[in-house]
Amino acid sequence: MAQTVLVGGTVVPVDADRRVLDPGAVAVDGDTIVAVGPRDQVLADHPDAERIDLADHVLLPGLVDSHGHAGHSLTKNLLDGAGDDWLDLVKEIYFEGSGTGFWRAESRLAALERLRAGVTTSLSYVGSMPRVDDPKFATAAATGYREFGLRHVVAVGPPDGLPVDCVDPETGTETTVDLDRAMATTEAVVDALHGSAGGRVQVTVAPSSLVPEMDQDGAATAASVEQLRRVTELAEQADLAIHAHAYAGEVAAAADAEPEILSERLSLAHCAGIDSEELALMAENGVAASHGPLTHAYAWDRFPVVEAMERGVTVAVSTDGSAPDRSFDLLSQGRIAAQLQRAHHGDTSLLPAGRVLEAMTVDAAAALGLDAEVGSLTPGKRADVIAIDRRSAKLGPHLDAGGTVPRVVHYADGSDVSFVMADGAVRLRDSEVVAPEAPAVETVLDDAAAAAETAIDRVDAADALAPHPDLWGAVRYDE
Repeated sequence: MAQTVLVGGTVVPVDADRRVLDPGAVAVDGDTIVAVGPRDQVLADHPDAERIDLADHVLLPGLVDSHGHAGHSLTKNLLDGAGDDWLDLVKEIYFEGSGTGFWRAESRLAALERLRAGVTTSLSYVGSMPRVDDPKFATAAATGYREFGLRHVVAVGPPDGLPVDCVDPETGTETTVDLDRAMATTEAVVDALHGSAGGRVQVTVAPSSLVPEMDQDGAATAASVEQLRRVTELAEQADLAIHAHAYAGEVAAAADAEPEILSERLSLAHCAGIDSEELALMAENGVAASHGPLTHAYAWDRFPVVEAMERGVTVAVSTDGSAPDRSFDLLSQGRIAAQLQRAHHGDTSLLPAGRVLEAMTVDAAAALGLDAEVGSLTPGKRADVIAIDRRSAKLGPHLDAGGTVPRVVHYADGSDVSFVMADGAVRLRDSEVVAPEAPAVETVLDDAAAAAETAIDRVDAADALAPHPDLWGAVRYDE
């Protein structure tokens, strides 16, 4: 029998039958969903369970953010997020100015933001590119997710541009990271973190780029071939997923150099500029895509979202958050992703609301290899449930259950999430955080500000906080 029944409102399980239950309920025993169905039936079957009243809410699976970056929550808007200058600065901060205190404070702020936005499962690289001189940085970057009780995938692997020099500002240790060091540290992070926090924290082998270097003919260089081989071997030996950024030509180059890497283990972020041949390779081999509609990568070159879906590629919508100019509010990204595709194709019929919701839940879970555990409200899966308060001017009027999914996708954002359950534990109730193992919200905010200021001072970048001279009046930066 269930210990708890979440009494809806409307329940949208995103299950195999794509039901919309109005009114519905979700029964939970421990960390597991045991029943989802019409409200009266679930209550009758579990008469002794504690009832949590969410009658004016829409219950959904916890959202899944399949691509993001640790560190970004403390580097928001530096240099106004101006392209390559921002990337150069944060690389310096992450590799030279950040100690474990930085990563710990950042993880708490990021986890808090994701919790409030209804994101119960997420992935983050440790930096814009993985910091892998010492496993302690990845461990620190998982702290907040453990404390707030969320599910998190730590993405670590070789950064681009090897060898890379790193400094630990807390100890003064200087380390040059080559491929051997990157892979050894990745294995150490797997040993330390994978399956920890009751299974909520996992590790994926995550090189910054699928193919970091290609020659003038578009073939992987010898160094890239070696990296592809070693990433594939570690993932297969440890039974881990693989995640990487990928751009034009990289899927084809990987297929020629190390075809074994193209499998259902692999999910690729951005995929900007890939062509129809590469889409075919992804579809044939079960490779998933994680699309961030507000990322700078999409501004430079588009990922053919609709074409990929029509070919059978699993496509997730992600935040790529939370810097330099975006957030971890995944709900808001879904409609942006849809509108960009409609504008590009000149077709407002593209990407119905249900498909968009799938891309933030069950398909996003599948992209990370977690769809057996999360992504839908299905008996046997983990009890990750969020509730959106529909009693607001923005989401009203509620007329019938049939309009629930479009209403959520087209209008809701993270601020409308008032309840979160993760792994069967209530983590947000009446919009108030319930996380006894985590620091108080004010402490998280204060520590984040202090850690960011310290890191910026370490790399002598205080001027990056100043307003850009073209902030007002100009049509473009550097006009």
